[in-house]
Amino acid sequence: MSEYLVVLFPRRRRVLLNGEPKGYTNERLELEGGTYTVSLLQPPLDFTPMEQVIDLRNTAPMSPMEVIFEEV
Repeated sequence: MSEYLVVLFPRRRRVLLNGEPKGYTNERLELEGGTYTVSLLQPPLDFTPMEQVIDLRNTAPMSPMEVIFEEV
């Protein structure tokens, strides 16, 4: 079953899921449910936290899970 994720960051950056590029920030990603380590492609190293571990479940296209990275 599909799950949905949006990774929020002030600028467009490549999203890494378990170390692999999987789309861009501020866009809805359609994925299989499960545990993911989420980060952003670097350089530049201008965000915090460095990574977040999520359990992607119980989402819908209009209510995706949101993961927020802040600019530093």
